[in-house]
Amino acid sequence: MITAVGLLLVAGCGAPAPPASPAPPSVLRLDLANGPDRPLPTEVRLPGGGGRHPLLVFVHGYTCHVAEYTDLLDHWAKAGFAVAAPTFPYTHGAAAKLDIMDLLKQPADVTAVIDALLARAEQPGDPLHGRLDPARIAAGGHSLGGMTTVGALGRWRDPRLKAGIVLAGSARDVGTGFQGEPAPLLFVHGLGDRVVTIDQGRAAYEAVPWPKAFLTLPLGTHRNPFMFPSDPDWARVADATTDFLRWRLTGDSSARTRLTALGPDFDDRLG
Repeated sequence: MITAVGLLLVAGCGAPAPPASPAPPSVLRLDLANGPDRPLPTEVRLPGGGGRHPLLVFVHGYTCHVAEYTDLLDHWAKAGFAVAAPTFPYTHGAAAKLDIMDLLKQPADVTAVIDALLARAEQPGDPLHGRLDPARIAAGGHSLGGMTTVGALGRWRDPRLKAGIVLAGSARDVGTGFQGEPAPLLFVHGLGDRVVTIDQGRAAYEAVPWPKAFLTLPLGTHRNPFMFPSDPDWARVADATTDFLRWRLTGDSSARTRLTALGPDFDDRLG
């Protein structure tokens, strides 16, 4: 779990109290589906406090589990985003039948999850009632989940998506037919990725016709640092993706300034 570190202790009377840590998110487990043969059990992390929050739908990688991304999902939720993480039926790590080409059906699953969550958010008495902002929705994913995200903003465009995050992903099999209203994308990729090479990620990035950015991780591999908080780049990825969401979904100008300061590894074409 993410913990607050480095609190400054000030001795003496009248010293200011340290800032409070964000409240841990609450986690709902919902039995969603996209038809009878596509169960989509979904964890939804809700930030502490009330009100409507921007929504991020996160897609796990091939043969991966949602639990492997817990720290990253919690980081986004603590920053004020509702985070929905479905388990996809034929690409998760415990699937009885694995099918990598089920990728082509996953963008529609993202749409089905959004449909279900927004419908519940309008139902009095539902735990999601009044908690999601339908005008501020993004998708993101790792590896095959990043490819799913490209598809959800391209060939299978969901017009409600206002942004996308692609972690170690590409346009493999989903193509680069980006369409609809501009939705800025952030790509993050490790130079040492031998599963989805950075050249594949860069090719998808170059095809994006909208505002975009590409963060290169010189020491990154396919799973590091997206799953492992012990990786020295994990905090950089967590903070950069959070600032991207803050900029795009909440209009936070200070978050945009922090993105600009990421340095030469950050190809900034966000405008």
